Amino acid sequence: MYWAEPGERGIFAHLRPGHRGRNVFKMTDGSFQETEPSDHTLIFHTYHGGHVHPLTATEEADLIAAGYGDYIEA
Repeated sequence: MYWAEPGERGIFAHLRPGHRGRNVFKMTDGSFQETEPSDHTLIFHTYHGGHVHPLTATEEADLIAAGYGDYIEA
């Protein structure tokens, strides 16, 4: 998904096309998902896409185990 799609006529037409970050939600049951649940009490932590998040060793291991290792920078 990009900031500006071809033929965009709104305010995003003035931005250079680029990849958007995706939010990742760690749920209270320990699972991860990218779809925001309607019940926010089920969210333990939100990793906002496009931002740098300091991670503990445990958080890093959990994200790698969930398949997000390619998105973690050293």
